[in-house]
Amino acid sequence: MAEKVVEVTTHMGSGWKVTAQVREHLLVIDQPSATNEGANPLETFLFSLGGCISAIAKMVARERNITIHQFDVHVRAVMNSAGLLGQPSDDPVGFKEIAINASIDADLTDAQKNEFLDTVCNRCPVHDNLLRPSLVTHQVQH
Repeated sequence: MAEKVVEVTTHMGSGWKVTAQVREHLLVIDQPSATNEGANPLETFLFSLGGCISAIAKMVARERNITIHQFDVHVRAVMNSAGLLGQPSDDPVGFKEIAINASIDADLTDAQKNEFLDTVCNRCPVHDNLLRPSLVTHQVQH
């Protein structure tokens, strides 16, 4: 199968607001202490994880002919903000732990729901990037 390329370009606006035009959607990231026009980057990151798990759940359910009446994902992450504030810390700059709790309303036993969620998480690209980080490079554009 051919590789798929996903690209996003962000624009720093006034204050803390960052926007990106993604297809026909305007995405906004902001800080609650600023104009609060969008979720902050960390909340957006967790939303991406929950959203990806939800989309993959729909795919897996369709493949298995499972009717899902409700599928809600709660993502909780813990971090020490010292690193992002430039202070010394032995903790990572990012999240120390992320917990995913899915509420699944479907005609499945608890064991089947657990197996379903395992399958979904194993097929979720965002989840996979957390378990097996991609090579990330950075450079200044000239």
